[in-house]
Amino acid sequence: MKSIIQVHLEYKKDVIRDIEINSASNLEKLHHAIISAFELDKNELASFYITNDEFELIQEIPLFSVEDKENSMLGMSDIILSSILKTEGTQLLYVYDFMKMWRFLITLTEITEEKITTSKCIKSVGKMPENAPEISFKVEKEFDPFSEAFDDLDEFKDYEEEY
Repeated sequence: MKSIIQVHLEYKKDVIRDIEINSASNLEKLHHAIISAFELDKNELASFYITNDEFELIQEIPLFSVEDKENSMLGMSDIILSSILKTEGTQLLYVYDFMKMWRFLITLTEITEEKITTSKCIKSVGKMPENAPEISFKVEKEFDPFSEAFDDLDEFKDYEEEY
């Protein structure tokens, strides 16, 4: 079976590649197809991430399997594409080069019965930028007792510990 995977770079302008790949391929083959389609350096590490609907990270799938005393993590070569991207619209995150943090949204857009043996880029939109976009991580605080809104509360004013 053939899968069409859309790979969308997180960037201010559209940079998209559609990749045709055998559904029985592993995630490592998809990783190499992404590198080829975006003309990225082959010597950088990367990971796929399974997320929920709010794109909170659920599980990392690194390039290489990792084993330690407490747990083991399957690598890209251990996971078949069709086992994780089962239905059209299923998505993953892909992070390439952890120093620069290129982030891509991976979406399964089509599955057909056609048999193929090699992967290739079948559609290209936009030019790959020279530098990775700056990513800001924001966390909104629900309660901050030291904010100006709480200045009039006596329990936070002139607090002294007694011993």
